[in-house]
Amino acid sequence: MAAQGTLEVGMYSFDCRDAAKLADFWSRVLERPVDTAATSEYATIGLDGEGPTWMFVRSADPGEGRNRLMLDLGGEDDWQQQADRVEGLGAERVADHQVDRVRWVEFRDPEGNTFRIFAPRPT
Repeated sequence: MAAQGTLEVGMYSFDCRDAAKLADFWSRVLERPVDTAATSEYATIGLDGEGPTWMFVRSADPGEGRNRLMLDLGGEDDWQQQADRVEGLGAERVADHQVDRVRWVEFRDPEGNTFRIFAPRPT
């Protein structure tokens, strides 16, 4: 019997009002460049690179409110400074949380998508 392949995250896709604008925000958050030829209709980050691609596609109805898939960005020891940096890039800081020993900051990107930056996992 042949071994089965495994699934990996290949792409994060966003329906949005302005693909180039939202790609620019996430480019600055991730410190990865937007791929060439980005338009308000379609833009990507990392299409030809390592790791997951981030894809942004203009939609007539991108939806509103809390998204079903939430991005959780894992921070290192400088996670609080990273949270401040991301807020300075235009993210809306919604709340700082701590449950038991787990800490994170909840944000909304410029189009209202919720994401979080976590402190390192407790040891």
